[in-house]
Amino acid sequence: MSGDGNSGRLDGVLTGRRVLVVGASSGLGASLAKAVVEAGGDVTVSARRADRLDDLVAEMGAGHAIAGDTTSPDDARRVADGAADRMGGIDAMVYMAGYGVLQPLRDTDPQTWADVFAVNVIGANLAAAAAVDHLGRDGVAMFVSSRTVIDANALFATYSSTKAALDQCIRVWRVEHPDRRFIRVVMGNALPTEFSDHMGGELLGDALEAWGRQAVPGGFMHVDDVGRSLARSLAVVLDHPDIDSSELQLDAR
Repeated sequence: MSGDGNSGRLDGVLTGRRVLVVGASSGLGASLAKAVVEAGGDVTVSARRADRLDDLVAEMGAGHAIAGDTTSPDDARRVADGAADRMGGIDAMVYMAGYGVLQPLRDTDPQTWADVFAVNVIGANLAAAAAVDHLGRDGVAMFVSSRTVIDANALFATYSSTKAALDQCIRVWRVEHPDRRFIRVVMGNALPTEFSDHMGGELLGDALEAWGRQAVPGGFMHVDDVGRSLARSLAVVLDHPDIDSSELQLDAR
């Protein structure tokens, strides 16, 4: 894994921009929030863990924390409305939340399907629905998808299939709201995050062996490098409102 958390200067590229990051209590979401502040932007961070959000805002010395569960329509609306109120509007909503469990398809129980779908698909769509009216024509909604949709990783079907469902929803958002921009981020592997804490470690060895047989890329990006890259990409998109940058792919070299 490369990256020391210091690569790439942002030099105020998001000055005056207002960004809502959903799923910001750790990992990629927290790194993006820090990068937005470093780039001069205003950021509202949201997730279910209020204490982690408060710690993040204290660490950044800037920003706003609004705890909420965006799989709940009421919470999703409260978060978006609160972010718009505190920042005076929203230029970009970024959905960073993601959840996956390692299980063979034949053993995957209905509750696991429901839980993974709730976070990866329902939460993303409710967050977008709540934010879309706050986004002007020049605004953007960005969703973190996954390269597992392409790779079809063994033992990880709940995650990859829900991300595929998210991809289809993003396409439909573009059709239903052609006056807004919706960006799909195809994310490769990144560390350190808490993502693997919820995967089910007892099958991790089997999964890694299977992924090796599938020749699934195994390199890792540093989350701080990813956060800065996403912040810079947001700056470019917001600075060029007449260009529709609908796809972004990040992978380790």
